[in-house]
Amino acid sequence: MTTIVGVQGDGFAVICVDSRISAMDITGFATQIGTLKEGSSKVAINGKYLLGAAGDVRAINILHHVFQPPTPPANLKGKKLDQFFTAKFIPALRECFDIQGYSIPDRDDKNHIAEHGSTILVVVNGVIYIVDGDYSWASDANSIYAIGSGSSYALGAMQVLTHNKKQTAQQAKTNAIKALTVSARFDPYTGPPYHSYVQEYEVTTKTRKPV
Repeated sequence: MTTIVGVQGDGFAVICVDSRISAMDITGFATQIGTLKEGSSKVAINGKYLLGAAGDVRAINILHHVFQPPTPPANLKGKKLDQFFTAKFIPALRECFDIQGYSIPDRDDKNHIAEHGSTILVVVNGVIYIVDGDYSWASDANSIYAIGSGSSYALGAMQVLTHNKKQTAQQAKTNAIKALTVSARFDPYTGPPYHSYVQEYEVTTKTRKPV
């Protein structure tokens, strides 16, 4: 299981994630708890994206090593970025998961629908999106996010720490790590070490060649 915390800033996004992994039996009981080795993370830096997953390690493996997301046009934001995410990113993610056999039910089943077994946190152009198991996405007006087994503890901690005030990237990172620490205290499936990522919205200026 997992806890991933996200903070949407003004022109940036901060993501912090724990490193605990759990093996479950068919009843959902944790039979073994471990820690991801150094150099591994539940968040992948993939092209112009930060991609995190809460749920199955299989989803994280695919996001790290197989998925080739579409490159977003420069300076894309607002409604145009939402349209790109809906029309380009989501179909590419679904196709990749289907090809890799990570879909419910089996992709060859006549009842196959667009569904997978994790919650995906995506950052592109400094904007956070949460993608659910049915490939629907949402962005929260509160600007703080948490997914995974310890998400409720982390969200509560972030609310107390921030009071909905604007934060710098450094403040957001510090508060998110504190929130993960709170989550790890109460959720047995969340634990250190913690990793943090910052993505800023980059404005690309077009230059003209002299005539």
